[in-house]
Amino acid sequence: MAPRDKKPAHLRSVGLRVALQIVAALLVAGCIVGWSLSHYRRYDFSRSHKFELSSQSKEMMWFLKSPVRVIVYFSPSSLSPGSELYGDIMALLREFQFYAHHYRDLTVERLDPLRDPARAHELQARYKFSGGENVVIVEYNGRSTIIPAPEMGEYDTAPTQYGDRPRLVAFRGEQILTSALIALIEPTSNKKAYFLQGHGEGLPGVPPLQLVGQNLKRQNITVAPLNLAASASVPKDAALVVIDGAHFDPSPDEIASLESYWKTGGHLMILLDPTGETPALDNFVAQSGNIIPRNDRVLRLVNLGGAMGILRDVTGEFFAGSEITSRLVGLNILLAGNTRSLAINDQRDKLLAASIPTTNATSATNTVTPAETAPTNSPLAGTNGYSVQGTTRPLIRGIHGFRGCSNYANADGKGITFDPARDTFFPVIIAAITDLGGVHDDRLALGASRMVVVGNCEFLKDKYLAETGLDFFSSAVNTLIDRTHLTGTTPKTKEFFTLNLDDQQLRFLALWTMLVIPLVAALLGIIVLWRRRS
Repeated sequence: MAPRDKKPAHLRSVGLRVALQIVAALLVAGCIVGWSLSHYRRYDFSRSHKFELSSQSKEMMWFLKSPVRVIVYFSPSSLSPGSELYGDIMALLREFQFYAHHYRDLTVERLDPLRDPARAHELQARYKFSGGENVVIVEYNGRSTIIPAPEMGEYDTAPTQYGDRPRLVAFRGEQILTSALIALIEPTSNKKAYFLQGHGEGLPGVPPLQLVGQNLKRQNITVAPLNLAASASVPKDAALVVIDGAHFDPSPDEIASLESYWKTGGHLMILLDPTGETPALDNFVAQSGNIIPRNDRVLRLVNLGGAMGILRDVTGEFFAGSEITSRLVGLNILLAGNTRSLAINDQRDKLLAASIPTTNATSATNTVTPAETAPTNSPLAGTNGYSVQGTTRPLIRGIHGFRGCSNYANADGKGITFDPARDTFFPVIIAAITDLGGVHDDRLALGASRMVVVGNCEFLKDKYLAETGLDFFSSAVNTLIDRTHLTGTTPKTKEFFTLNLDDQQLRFLALWTMLVIPLVAALLGIIVLWRRRS
């Protein structure tokens, strides 16, 4: 019997190459799968983005120093208030777990009191709550808080007039849970923000700043009024002093108190009221903060066909040079009402050069020109000048098309006109931050003085407040009180989508679903059958 012939050499090499290719493909696929396990993105395509956490909640979970334990004491089959929120709460907790170092720093225990009565009685005795209510218990580093489930929902109580249950309209579980975690993670961070009063300013918690007050409370920030006419100085427990829309000037003694607070490492937020008369406050901002509020209005011309309209509500965009706005870049903010522009850095130099003799002008980023050399119409006139070392950075500017108009008052009766020599063109700065001492990194809590100035105060009022405006205000407050890790977007209320149809629309919908669509389907079937038979 003849020996069996071996395969030719070229065929053996082909098989070897194919085997190597298969091994290489498997190796590449394994590397891709292994890399993708820790490098992937999550997207929420739901209508209300109810499963998407805010940047504040995400950052807070990454700063956990100890594991968080959450006990969901719920009976989904009961009719107690809040039982309909069980699914939303569990989905929310899964999102929190993902950002808590991928489930390592947040554990969730689900307890149905009807199935485990022994454990239920143990929790009731330990945390002192009624066994008939649904609650969420949050524990962190030996501290705990209890959140009643109904607080996580927003209800319409109108159906109760007819004997029905309240109707769930929105879910605010992220707001409540984030607020509870902030209080547990940083129990000593209950900062106190004082709001200056007595000159037409607003106070959060009461209209028209009720929504802002609710947001500050969730941020674990206590709001208190400050009347410097009755007290000689700013209280020592003040983490922040806010001047929200002063319509009249503070007295010289009040300005002196603010100056003393600023020089000793104070943090200020000044929201200007363009309709007010506040030259002394403008002087304080110009000399202390290296920011000059211009005597103008930020406007934009709009073509209305046969005439030109004037748009006063300013659309702004954020700069990326500060922790306040770094997570808001790409979003737009609407500043309703009147807005003043701000001169900083090189713009401030040009303004000083136009109003002060050249021999007295100095660099805006180094020193402030003494006020006794400034003319009476300068923003620097009226108070004692002093030298300030610091840095100033823009936060918000108006988008292309907006400009600072100096003839906004129409004093000559010819209408509002733009003067290329006096007006401010792009970029028009409407919010800025300044640091006393040249601290360039907002994350460094070195006790340096910081001031945020905004040329508009209307955007915080309840009727104008938008999500982006609230995020900016919250980020500015958290940065000024040295909590930069809580900047960015804040938790929002997730509204449920409801479809409200009248009787005519319901009849039309019933006609289409029960008659028209079945007839069309039957007709198509008959046509297809006839063509096949023919």
